[in-house]
Amino acid sequence: MTELTTIVAAERRIDIKHPATDEPVGLVITILPDSHPQVRAASRKATNERMLGRGKVTAEKLEAGRLDLLVASVGGWDWQGELTFHGEKPEFSEKGLRSLFKELPWVSDQVDIALGDRAEFFRHADEPTG
Repeated sequence: MTELTTIVAAERRIDIKHPATDEPVGLVITILPDSHPQVRAASRKATNERMLGRGKVTAEKLEAGRLDLLVASVGGWDWQGELTFHGEKPEFSEKGLRSLFKELPWVSDQVDIALGDRAEFFRHADEPTG
């Protein structure tokens, strides 16, 4: 018998791939499920801001909201091999993640696509993290 409460989403790791070759570049990003408290808080904040905006939605506000939610949905990263960003292997931080996503939108696009595959968070729930 399966206990319903044991079916829970878990964080997972994704390999960032070169946009032209689809080969892993050496950056592994840990993404969090939408049920994670950090992601839920960011989602509520974005919804509240839209509701308070009273119809004053701009492309810039939507873009900023998307970036906020993507950043909140990342739990860490691992720079492997010789891969660097501006000559270094940066420590994980919100500021560093925002910089990476803004400068290289193809990376944030891959994270966004992976976040949309909800089933994968359940497939990896039994795997050890870290």
